[in-house]
Amino acid sequence: MTSKEFITKEIKKISQEGVKIFPDDFLFPCDQNSLRLPPDELIIGNEFFGSYDVLTAKGDPFHHTDTLLKAKYLVYSGRQKDREIKIPGDEENIKTMVKNYEKYLDTILKQIEIDHRSSFPENKNVNKIVNEVFRLLNLKRL
Repeated sequence: MTSKEFITKEIKKISQEGVKIFPDDFLFPCDQNSLRLPPDELIIGNEFFGSYDVLTAKGDPFHHTDTLLKAKYLVYSGRQKDREIKIPGDEENIKTMVKNYEKYLDTILKQIEIDHRSSFPENKNVNKIVNEVFRLLNLKRL
């Protein structure tokens, strides 16, 4: 099996299991606000005195936040481009959702590593494979 075939197999496997959507699959009943996402990919800008700018991939400012967790929330939500999302009003709820989503991503990452190790016992370059699978599935782990 080649690396390309392995990547295709992993993407098919993950897709069949169903890729969870953030924030929809991680929301729980709580006070929420709505925010419309831009059609562009989102990235976290530089930290400046404890606050963060969330930018579009083109470098245009989208949102300003006081916490890294909320910035991550917006970037993770950005996978669902050009739509309205719900954001919990309480920072603890944002933290819970982001941490749960990151655990989910870590589970996918670890499974890819296990599958890679069993398919390519001598190959230690799993990071490139994981990055490609995440890129093709439009997933990010910050």
